Amino acid sequence: MNKLGKIAPIIVIVACLASLFFAYELFVMKKAHLGKIAELTDEYNTTNDKLTKTASTLKKTQGDLTQTKDDLAKATSDLQATKVALDQKTQEADGLKTQMADKDKELQTAKTDLASATDTIKKIQDGLASVGITNITSVGELRDKIVSFGDENKVLGEQLASLHAENQQLKEKLDYLTTTPVGLRGHVTNVQEKWGFLVLDVGQAQRVQPNAEFLVYRDTKLVGKVQVVSVAANNCIAQIMPEYLRSTPLVGDIIIH
Repeated sequence: MNKLGKIAPIIVIVACLASLFFAYELFVMKKAHLGKIAELTDEYNTTNDKLTKTASTLKKTQGDLTQTKDDLAKATSDLQATKVALDQKTQEADGLKTQMADKDKELQTAKTDLASATDTIKKIQDGLASVGITNITSVGELRDKIVSFGDENKVLGEQLASLHAENQQLKEKLDYLTTTPVGLRGHVTNVQEKWGFLVLDVGQAQRVQPNAEFLVYRDTKLVGKVQVVSVAANNCIAQIMPEYLRSTPLVGDIIIH
């Protein structure tokens, strides 16, 4: 009993020390777990932020793709409208060429009639002189005939001058309709670098013709050269000419024919 009384305090002390040791181990383990939880929380937040950014980037990319599709559809629609307008202008030009050909035929006919009338007058004069007609009546008839031929010759001359004037007007109108004005200025309104073409803010209203070439400037520096492939009412589509390209054209650049 006395031995048990002596050992009991020791057992209590050992038990207390063991309890303190286990409590310390539990504290260390809890601290380690809390640190791990904090680290996992940080990784979760970082991953969540990356996921949010990726979702935003994907949404923006989808929006850009939709806009690009819309731009391509609009460009295709403008190209079709330009082709229709070009066909109409081609028909008008063909009509003017036909009118010019008809006027040329009328001019040749008038020249032939004038030459025939002149030859007829000469033959009448030679014939009368050869038979020695000198009576007043015959001379009066000859004078009347000559006056009549003179009037006809004058009318034919006026018709010939009129045909010349109409022919010149038709040529000037044809040149006006089929020639892009020198010095015509405009701006780049759209750039499709992927497909190699630009949209310019000049078109049929400014007499732009297919195959017309424009220099592209930014401030005073030459950017490149483009060639018109289709023309609409107030704009046109131009292909970039790689051999003259110095830098990528941008919206707002100046174009000069």
